[in-house]
Amino acid sequence: MGYHTDFKGSLKFTHPLTAEQIAYLKTILGEWCHNHPEWNVPHLRYGVDLELLDDASGLQWNGAEKTYDMDEIVALVIRLMKERYPEFGLTGKLLAQGEAIDDRWQLYIENGEVKTRDLAIEGKEIECPHCHKTFVYAP
Repeated sequence: MGYHTDFKGSLKFTHPLTAEQIAYLKTILGEWCHNHPEWNVPHLRYGVDLELLDDASGLQWNGAEKTYDMDEIVALVIRLMKERYPEFGLTGKLLAQGEAIDDRWQLYIENGEVKTRDLAIEGKEIECPHCHKTFVYAP
């Protein structure tokens, strides 16, 4: 068991990738960090839960059941790609929604750096009388 977070949105490449760059990127995507000591990220124990967009113009969350440390995962992808291809970059935002109603945040790229910010949920919190889950009602 673990905590689940959903991600929506995409991170676009700042420059179109070559076939060689896409091939290398595919060796990173979906891999488990703990299987790659050469990446030098011993604190990251989970997968690189990202995939190429259908048109290969960027990345999106791959829908993995449990995704942790997405900001550090994106930073890892950027670092590994820049080591071989200094012109590599990402731009865009991912909206994150955890299991808790108030666990809502955004991952974004600013000046080539991965950042996060909490997002406030506006509206009135209500509880379902049947399942007792809480929701935010925003008319």
